[in-house]
Amino acid sequence: MENNQTTIQSEIQKKLALIEEVETAIFFIREGLVSLNRLDGANDFAHLPLFLLSSGFERLLKLIICLDYIQRTGKFPDASSFKKNRNDRKGIKIHDIGNLLKWVIDVAKKWKYTERCAATNADMSFLQNDDDLQRVVELLGAYGNNARYYNMNVITGEKNSTDDPKQTFDSYCTDIFTRQPNWQEKITGENLGEKLDESILYVNRQITILLQRFARALCRMFTLGKLGQLGSQQTGTIGYFLFLKNEDLYKLKS
Repeated sequence: MENNQTTIQSEIQKKLALIEEVETAIFFIREGLVSLNRLDGANDFAHLPLFLLSSGFERLLKLIICLDYIQRTGKFPDASSFKKNRNDRKGIKIHDIGNLLKWVIDVAKKWKYTERCAATNADMSFLQNDDDLQRVVELLGAYGNNARYYNMNVITGEKNSTDDPKQTFDSYCTDIFTRQPNWQEKITGENLGEKLDESILYVNRQITILLQRFARALCRMFTLGKLGQLGSQQTGTIGYFLFLKNEDLYKLKS
């Protein structure tokens, strides 16, 4: 009787922890987007939004994997679940968002997720084929895995396995900026300070919309995928992204 009660208490604790983890993931992504949009000519500290977004998306992806495991097996995963690959059972980098996203895509394919409705079909196409998303996922994955320690590694003489995340982020921002027609005009002539702030605002907007779509696509899996009752019960927490319409993209609530 005592062992049974202990098991029940443990299950309750795990469910409460999962609920709190969903809240943390959504909060980190929200605050990461707000922090991203505070960047301007006077504030270029990109480490804060990178840290928040990397942690938030890593958590959200792992939650989908956990909920899928619970739905399939009827029990919570153990600590080894994220140390093994979904297919070949070899070790993976547990903080690598790119690997986690591939894992989630494989899970969604087993659900035949693209057949659910037009929204799920569009989401899967976006998650698998959008070049900008893949580039940002790679950046956030590297940051979450090791790149966040880039400067400390330089200080201590450790060999870095990634490029400087700040430079990588700046390079991506420059790429987005130069896709605009007549972008050269925006960095020459008079009022360069105002033009710089307008340019940063434009870049932040494009990245924000991309990441909002990413978060929305993942949150839809909680209700449109096969994540069970425990997944659908998170609707209130994930609603910030779940119910985000295209016309409301980039509208941020700080």
